[in-house]
Amino acid sequence: MVKKVLGSLSQSRHSVDRRLKIGIILNLVFALAEFIAGLAAGSLALVGDAWHNFGDVIALALSWVALRQAERPATGRKTFGYHRASILAALGNGLALIGITLWLFYEAIQRLRQPELPEGAVMMAVAGAGFLMNLAVAVSLKRSTRDISIRSAYLHLMSDAFVSLGVVAAGGVILLTGWSLIDPLLSLVIGVLILVGSWDIVMEALHVLMEGVPRGVDVDRVLDAMRGLPEVKDTHDLHVWSLSSHVYALSCHIQVADLPVSEGTQLLDRISRMLKERFGIAHTTIQLEAEACPPQDVCTLNTRAETASPRHR
Repeated sequence: MVKKVLGSLSQSRHSVDRRLKIGIILNLVFALAEFIAGLAAGSLALVGDAWHNFGDVIALALSWVALRQAERPATGRKTFGYHRASILAALGNGLALIGITLWLFYEAIQRLRQPELPEGAVMMAVAGAGFLMNLAVAVSLKRSTRDISIRSAYLHLMSDAFVSLGVVAAGGVILLTGWSLIDPLLSLVIGVLILVGSWDIVMEALHVLMEGVPRGVDVDRVLDAMRGLPEVKDTHDLHVWSLSSHVYALSCHIQVADLPVSEGTQLLDRISRMLKERFGIAHTTIQLEAEACPPQDVCTLNTRAETASPRHR
């Protein structure tokens, strides 16, 4: 059974790896073509969309590198392995896109001051192709979005697909009315969309790097679950954090009666299974204690236990 599960995971990783490579090549070629077409047509919206597509190339490339790094085994110097590679990739991608957005805002403001009439037909044709390509690559990655790095790439691809659709509409407006301001105005909208998505990814990545509690995990419920076991007198010095976007870890001290080693081992197994099944926390380090830690002990550094509500006492 274990071999079957490991084989399935290996096939899944290989499939994601292949889709990421295809997405990188397609987006890179198209981003270059769209950038050239945008310059030729005088369309800032196309140029902005090209940069957005290049941001997708960065996202996909970083996600691919992170996926490969996460598979590397732990070492004597990196005992947790390389799970954080995907988090660093997402952070780098988010910051890069924010930088691109600031450039796009500047160019859009300049174009509003000195309007230029771009070629609407070229905008529609190129952006239409971009919409189809981004949508196809995004759909291929949707099943793997539990990983924050791949999710960031997926979100960028989806947003870029609909931005491209907006460029198609803008091209139609230019062809029908000759209203040139639609091009820089749409560029500002594109910039806002990039900023919103990028900011969320950057904040989540920083939350993980700051050892924050994973999204969806309620520390109070974790405490209640462990303190609800009959053998457990108290739980303190609790820490819950993420190694990556889908690998959660926990460490804590549990005060119990003076148990034989065999009974303590059985209790630890029960707690570990419960934490994995109810909260998705698979990596646990639990210290059993017959007596509470003295006040000067290092566990008092964790003020979470000290400030817990009375119902946890």
